[in-house]
Amino acid sequence: MICPNCGFDSPSEMRFCGQCGLRLKQVCPVCNFANPDNYNFCGMCGVLLSAEPVPGQFLSAVRQEQPPVLVKEATPAGGVAPLEGERRLVTVILADVANSTALLEQIGSEAWVEIMNRTFQIMETEIYRLGGTIDQFRGDGLVAFFGATSAHEDDPERAVLAGLAIQESIKPYIATLADEKKITLELRVGINTGEVIITNVGDRSQYSEDTAMGKAVALAARMETAAKPGTVLVSESTYMLVQSHFDWLPLGEITVKGFSQPLAVYQPLSPQAGIRPSQRLHIYGLKRPLIGRETELATLKRCIQELETGRGNIVIIVGDKGVGKSQLVNEVRQHVLPNPEFAEALEDHDLSAWSLDSLTWLTSRCRSYDQAQPYSVWRNLLWSWLGIQENELDRETAECLYDQAQQLWGDQLVDYYPYLATLLSLPLAAPYSERVKYLDAEGLQQQFYRTIRSWLETLARRGPLVLGFSDIHWADATSLDLLEYCLPLTDHGPLLWLITFRPERTSAAWEFRHRAETAYPHRVTTLNLMPLTEAQSEEMIDRLIGFNVLPAETRTLILSKAEGNPYYIEELIRSLIEQDVLVQDSSSGQWQITRSVVSLDYLPDTLQSLLLARIDSLSPAERRVLQLASVIGSVFWSNLLEALGSDGIRLKEHLTSLQRAQLIYERGRVPHLGAEYVFKSNLVRDAIYESLLTTQRVRYHRQVAEFLETQFGQDVIEHLYGMLAYHYQRAEERGKELLYTHLAAQQAKRVYANTEALELYSSTLALLEQMKTQAMDEHRLYAIYTQQFEVLNERREIYHIIGEFEASRADAQALLPLARQLNDDPVWLIDALLQQPGVTNWISLEELQAGLPMAEEALMLAQQLKDLRREMRCLLAIANQRLALSDMEALTFADQALKLARQLEEPYYEARILIWISQFYSWSNEPERGQAYLQAALPVCQMLDDKLAEADLLGQIGLQLERQGDYYRLLTDYHQQRLRISREIGHHLLEAHSVSKCAEIQGIYLGDYQTALALAEEARSIWKGTPDERFPLFRIIQMLASQARYDEALLAVEWARQVRVPETKVVAHVGLFLVSAILYNAIGDEAYLHLALESVHQAQQFIAEKPFLTRQYEMAAALQGCVTHLHLAEYTGVEAERQRHYRQALDLSQSALEIYERFGFTQIIECTSEEILFRHSQALAANERLIEATEYCRRAYHEMMRKYNLIPSDSPFRQTFLENISLHREIETAWSLNGCQITETFPNSQ
Repeated sequence: MICPNCGFDSPSEMRFCGQCGLRLKQVCPVCNFANPDNYNFCGMCGVLLSAEPVPGQFLSAVRQEQPPVLVKEATPAGGVAPLEGERRLVTVILADVANSTALLEQIGSEAWVEIMNRTFQIMETEIYRLGGTIDQFRGDGLVAFFGATSAHEDDPERAVLAGLAIQESIKPYIATLADEKKITLELRVGINTGEVIITNVGDRSQYSEDTAMGKAVALAARMETAAKPGTVLVSESTYMLVQSHFDWLPLGEITVKGFSQPLAVYQPLSPQAGIRPSQRLHIYGLKRPLIGRETELATLKRCIQELETGRGNIVIIVGDKGVGKSQLVNEVRQHVLPNPEFAEALEDHDLSAWSLDSLTWLTSRCRSYDQAQPYSVWRNLLWSWLGIQENELDRETAECLYDQAQQLWGDQLVDYYPYLATLLSLPLAAPYSERVKYLDAEGLQQQFYRTIRSWLETLARRGPLVLGFSDIHWADATSLDLLEYCLPLTDHGPLLWLITFRPERTSAAWEFRHRAETAYPHRVTTLNLMPLTEAQSEEMIDRLIGFNVLPAETRTLILSKAEGNPYYIEELIRSLIEQDVLVQDSSSGQWQITRSVVSLDYLPDTLQSLLLARIDSLSPAERRVLQLASVIGSVFWSNLLEALGSDGIRLKEHLTSLQRAQLIYERGRVPHLGAEYVFKSNLVRDAIYESLLTTQRVRYHRQVAEFLETQFGQDVIEHLYGMLAYHYQRAEERGKELLYTHLAAQQAKRVYANTEALELYSSTLALLEQMKTQAMDEHRLYAIYTQQFEVLNERREIYHIIGEFEASRADAQALLPLARQLNDDPVWLIDALLQQPGVTNWISLEELQAGLPMAEEALMLAQQLKDLRREMRCLLAIANQRLALSDMEALTFADQALKLARQLEEPYYEARILIWISQFYSWSNEPERGQAYLQAALPVCQMLDDKLAEADLLGQIGLQLERQGDYYRLLTDYHQQRLRISREIGHHLLEAHSVSKCAEIQGIYLGDYQTALALAEEARSIWKGTPDERFPLFRIIQMLASQARYDEALLAVEWARQVRVPETKVVAHVGLFLVSAILYNAIGDEAYLHLALESVHQAQQFIAEKPFLTRQYEMAAALQGCVTHLHLAEYTGVEAERQRHYRQALDLSQSALEIYERFGFTQIIECTSEEILFRHSQALAANERLIEATEYCRRAYHEMMRKYNLIPSDSPFRQTFLENISLHREIETAWSLNGCQITETFPNSQ
């Protein structure tokens, strides 16, 4: 069967042309028999196929068989059929005859129709030649589309070329009409690029037609109307896509009917010669940097330099569209043959030190629409040599070729010039025309091959020659054959073949590469350009728009979508600029972000065209499978595709074909879901998904969700909550979306996926707000309020865990008004009261005192309801409040809560309360009682398998090692484990506690100050702006003081004082007094010693007022007072005053020693056991009790060495423990001198 469009002879059973996609047969809507296209009635059942020839048949190839599950019943009489079709990005051409009505009146209908018919033939020839399709002829014009039935990445360029070609090709006919019939004929052409809906309109049982509809068609019509006769007018959307391919005449803005804003329009003048860098980013002052291609750049440079030695090479550069093939070549060419046009677009590299004299560099760019034109690659190369554009053909062109050929061949001109002229379709005069006049096709081909080879050979003899062939995956077969014929020239002279193409395995270029590598292994260098790494992609973004301009989520979006392709990065950045997400400051020139973007609302037109071009090469069935897969997601499964209506046997074939096309890959099997497949590119998935109509998407998403719901048990479904929420959201079923979004949030919270949980909770609340505005009755509104309460309360917990304290407090406060609206059930009020600031997480004494009546009100309500679980929670809250107020009743409330937890068999709360009581006693003056509660908590926690409880246990058990001085195990087995758990579950508060604890152990106990200071700063950054920020600052002060970095330590003291701390946080107050005294004593001059004494007195007074506070702090204060008095004694010249200081020092050291011996350990970081013993030995020596002093010095040394020996022998901490800690250096020196150091320090003791 011969195609009436392209002439291709298709097998008789084919319905569509295998070359151009035109429908060859009409399928009967009743019996499905395939009739020849020119039948008006079905040859099998006689039904009317069409009342008249149907225009717009170009779109019939888009209509495909629907999977059985998706087929809809026939539309009932009077009903409206659901919209079917496809969303496409197309370039629309509208062309018409100007003043055609006046012409009709002038010449009459018959002559007018004859002229219109001839005009249409000329126009459609150019449309079809460049790969477009005619939608319809209408009166005096036509409508055509590029990218409707089959997309090409260069459809906008093809359309503009077609517009110019129409105006050029109609000129001879216009001249004939003017000369012969005195008729004036002028055409107007309008072009626009945009989205259209391809669908079938009308009632198919009567009359219908396939067409494309949308705003893009309307705007193209406006362009046509506004165009001056004899010109082409292009909209801005098309202009932006093809700017670098044509010369332009900007025409400013025009007012267009139906559009609220004026529109910029442009007139294309002529195609651009050669290859120019894209200007799409340059209009914003941005230049794409060359990143990650240093090795390839050096290789290319070397190959060009070798031309100077006479060595030829073949360089093959392979890479996907946009990966940087042309940029790499242009970068080198710019420095060999400087060209201002390229200089603007290229980065400077260190290539300026070398150049090649008399180098000739010719280029040829293959275009997708030239594949059917033999020798197109070589014609382009010849135009490059002549410096003339193909569209500039005239008499001077032939003369130019003649002159160049004569210079090249001289007397042998006649042997070559005729064939070059013929190849370029230039006129030949006698005697040259005689050379080609009688040659058949084969003979002419032989002469072309011989001439081209001689041409290149001669050029190479005159000087180094670089021949650049770009995009040869689009080269016609004859051109590739001739290229292969000429390759041997590289063995005989300084000729470099520079060939680029995409890794398309089905293209002839792929086979050409293998043949070249096999035949010329000594000449071929293949450069495979891989995608950029994530780090390189980030560098590209930073170098384009500035460092850290994009927020993390937007940067992550671009990196994931671009997948390392520089062109994709460029286009995504450009789309952000066009959406005003990225704006440039007019004064500084810096780029700034206006809002964060976490998803792409649409693909940039350039990427959509590029990706659809790959997809349109598929069969209709394969394309349908890909569309259904895109609805499921970037990961999809075979069983689900079958459920959507794909035949199982055929589905496997289609999936295999899609894998061969490099669009998807298989990565194993999943129970219940079958084989799992993944889109190789997220952008491919986005492009195919966007081609679906909204109604189709909604239907398919609902089917996916219903399949998942009905096919799996509850255990499986739990892992699919997020997917179900997504599909119901896209299916526009708000109730189901709400259900599964909330369930997904709870699931994420259970597995500590806090960031995801937070996002899901916020989405749930947004849904509830939408539903609240649509609630029609009080019962529905009540249900929404209860859901809002639950979601807010759960989100509050997440905010608290990740350290977003203000957000957590805001959610807690929002609970109270909601509870008041749910006043028929007091449980809501109890739950709200228990979360209020003041009942928990207070930041001041006033807030705590305001929270007391709220907690008591909650307890009263719980007791009235006999709700034991809520009563238990109220008791625990009150216990915490009373503890903060130093009220001994706190323990009574905790004991009552523990009894209820056991009565209710609530292991979570039982463990929590046991650990609470254990901590209470551990930091009291009865630490041994804490051990009993800790032992009781252990089996309960183990049964729970709760990460948070495990971390709390590690902290409590670790106290035993801290008391024993086993610091290495305390760090590695307990607090580093706590840190790992905190990060695993995303608990920022626990993380800060763990990091701070690791800092104090590693620094103050083990002497690794450098690492510990960094950890302390990390903890401080997490706690920034909270009262707990003081604690890492305390450790920083101690470590800086130990290293004699006093100025920094004094600054840290000031920072600590500026941190706002409530009176109830007693440890944060006493700690500041103690670390200040430690620092002032370390500085040691008299003024600071008096400050140290004042800090000690403040600490002692504060401790005396806090009966709950462990006497360990009293011990630390006494120890620092001892040190202060020993130092002050050295500054007085009055003997009585000196002796008074010595006596006070001894009294204080004795007091510290007694408390230490009462406990048998130290467990606060402000003092250690060896320091208590050593300072007591110094005080004894100062008071002339040398024998006792020596004994305590010995005890201090042995205590220090006992701890040292607990550190593994291969640990670097053994060295830092002895050498870095100044106290340990003092003890070691004193003991090594057998006590002499003591008497030397205090001469009065002699």
